[in-house]
Amino acid sequence: MQHPDIYAYIKAEEARYETEQVQLGDNWHWNMRDHVQLIFHLKNGVFYTGENNWLRAFKNIMEPILNLAYWTEDIELKDVIFFIESARGRVLSFLIKKYHDEVYAREHNLDTLLDEITESDLDYGGVLVQSTDDTPEVLPLTSIAFCDQTDALGGPISFKHYFSPSKLRGMAKLGWGEKKNGATTSLDELCTLAETDNQPATLSSSQSNQVPGKMIEVYITRGSLPEHYLKDNDEHEYYCNQVQVTAFYTAKGKKHEGVTLYRMKDDGESLKFHTSKKVERRALGRGVGETLLHPQIWTNFLTIHKTAMLEAGSKVPLYTDDPSYTTKNKIQDMENLEITTIEKGSVIGQVPTAATANIQLYERSINEWHEHAQFAGSAFDPLMGKEASSGTTFRGQERVVAQGRGIHDRRRGQRAKFIEEIYRTDIIPQIVREITKGKSFLATLTTEELSWVQDQLATNYANQKIKEKFLKPDADVPPEEEKQMLIQTFKELFAKKGNKHLIEVLKDEFKDIEVRMGINVAGKQKDLVNLSDKVLSIFQFVFQNPAGFQQAMQIPALAKAFGDILEFSGLNQGDFASLVAPMNPALQPQPEPQEQPAPAPSTLTLAAPVAKA
Repeated sequence: MQHPDIYAYIKAEEARYETEQVQLGDNWHWNMRDHVQLIFHLKNGVFYTGENNWLRAFKNIMEPILNLAYWTEDIELKDVIFFIESARGRVLSFLIKKYHDEVYAREHNLDTLLDEITESDLDYGGVLVQSTDDTPEVLPLTSIAFCDQTDALGGPISFKHYFSPSKLRGMAKLGWGEKKNGATTSLDELCTLAETDNQPATLSSSQSNQVPGKMIEVYITRGSLPEHYLKDNDEHEYYCNQVQVTAFYTAKGKKHEGVTLYRMKDDGESLKFHTSKKVERRALGRGVGETLLHPQIWTNFLTIHKTAMLEAGSKVPLYTDDPSYTTKNKIQDMENLEITTIEKGSVIGQVPTAATANIQLYERSINEWHEHAQFAGSAFDPLMGKEASSGTTFRGQERVVAQGRGIHDRRRGQRAKFIEEIYRTDIIPQIVREITKGKSFLATLTTEELSWVQDQLATNYANQKIKEKFLKPDADVPPEEEKQMLIQTFKELFAKKGNKHLIEVLKDEFKDIEVRMGINVAGKQKDLVNLSDKVLSIFQFVFQNPAGFQQAMQIPALAKAFGDILEFSGLNQGDFASLVAPMNPALQPQPEPQEQPAPAPSTLTLAAPVAKA
């Protein structure tokens, strides 16, 4: 269906997204907005339908199981490890790692980004991450105005936000409100037209949220849309990727009016989606939150009925065959141990109410649903921190915990690959851009890093000084002793500065160096710790008797066995080829020849200076 403008299109698609369902199976109809809102309500201990008050029992079993999943599958910054693939770019790679740890991670709050990715995926079965000029950000699924319910990024997608005037004016740095970017009004004009209420998330609600200040309803829409929406021409059949930022306000005596704040062509690659468990023909996968829906709903149902039965059982209604008793006595007004009388021959007794057995049935059913929720969410008692039953051995307890973590480790590994993609396409390129522009930052160096940087800078300093001296007219070749003296002098001065240094990279210093850095997230790509242990074990074995090892490698059977050890350990045999090869006799120490006059050198090759840190 063609719409006359982008505003009519957005409102029509938003209404469809709220009401229409997609068919996933013969007896399975699904609405993404209802799905997200249902989980959003229940995980926060709020009923999705009916009254929400403290007199209606809600036993939240979703929150502790989800919290366990957050903790078990958490990926932290310390789980993101960089390793260098190119020796030539090691200085730049070192700077990237230091800048990431000391500056970028703090300024851009990467810990929160990783936490939000985990929580959205576990709660709703998917996460949307948007690339920005600043840092990647997780887009809340509750803010989606509409999208393709069969494939989140398969068609246009729109997000609904509310901006205060000050926050909206801050978006001017992105070009919002400028006519050259397709805006039909300025930000200041829109802030003047805005009212002091905003529409709640549901279109069907007639209630507006009154707020202390003005709030502006803004839609950010991305995807393949008719070119007519972008250029105001008559081209309704040609579609192109574009981003549209529109806002709506209610003018006096007019309907809901729309304005454009920004519209430009888009590359269609700014959004990324991930789910740990895909569901065919559905925009969202199956998260832990959805797994817990039935246990949570039925636990609430049984808890409400159990509470009603307890309320009934707490009452003490009485009966008597003395017709005049109630006129003479008001039991509700009696004091404790107060004496009362009844007609001779009459009786008074208590009316039986709720049976204890019925309450126990409800309690048993509630416990069964809770146990099912724990099983479905892989939240077994040992993982929840509960004591094991009597007689459980330590090894048995450890095995149960390892078994229970299996599904969590699998999802964590899947999410690690997604985070690696974000680092490779967004975070690392941005860090490289900032560093190569001549960025300076204060870094704290460890003892090992300090030693390495000191060596690199000292060698570079000595090479530069010798080069300057050699290029002077009638200069002689500087002796090696002079270079070593310069290196030693630099190291002594450098050591006096302590472990905190202002690191500055000259602009275009690394212009011709390609960054080839490996990214290992949560040990998914490479088990670097285990790999390091294997290499260390080999070196310890070789260092015990280097000559004996070399001789043993000349025996084909032993050389083959050592090759099998490397192969089965997952190590590259090519990296150890020189260790296995026989020593070159030419490299053996030779008697020193008698000194002879050295010929005058015709050329001199200086090692390329190490890049400045």
